[in-house]
Amino acid sequence: MIAAPGGAGAPGMPGAPGAPRSPGAPAAVADVRAPAPWSLRLAGVSWIAAGVVFALGPALVALLLQLQYASLKRQAFRLAGLAGAVDPTELLQVEQYLAEFDRIEALVVDAAGWILVPLLVVYACLALLSLAGYLVFGVWTVRGANWARITGTALCGVSTPVALLVWLLFAGLSWIPLDALWANHAGLVLIALHVLGIVFAWLPASNAYVRARRAARAP
Repeated sequence: MIAAPGGAGAPGMPGAPGAPRSPGAPAAVADVRAPAPWSLRLAGVSWIAAGVVFALGPALVALLLQLQYASLKRQAFRLAGLAGAVDPTELLQVEQYLAEFDRIEALVVDAAGWILVPLLVVYACLALLSLAGYLVFGVWTVRGANWARITGTALCGVSTPVALLVWLLFAGLSWIPLDALWANHAGLVLIALHVLGIVFAWLPASNAYVRARRAARAP
């Protein structure tokens, strides 16, 4: 039989192998199903990593302070055992340090019931909320959601100058012999991750992927 002129196999028709595709149908589906470009994935990963650094920063400072306090106390007790055999005046000086350690520990124990526990609860809540926010913006940025990209860029653009000011403030205290001040360098890591996320989120490949997804969802 002879195929009708309007059949599926006629050249130029939508079903023909060599027929041109109508704009928006198969091409849009291919763009939507394609994986996100490396630039958009790196933007999401950068923001998620920034959330982890931001959430764990205060805990790192507290840990370093506790470790340094324990180290100083061990050294003071070690000197207390040696000073008696060397010079009685040094022993008196060491005993003053030991008394100060005992006073600080007593204050911490007294405050643990009504200050430390609420502070830990507040910190845990704020850390989880900030981490959840970074995760939302990071994951949805990788998925090509334009709202997540815009919101993440705005928040990182606002918080980056604040993080820089805090880093400069603590950098000015570098003369204080506290190992916990080394945790201030986490602020530089946070700033770098914010900037990398913003740059990667708006590279040409990222823009093209986001536009393709928006065009595919359009009626």
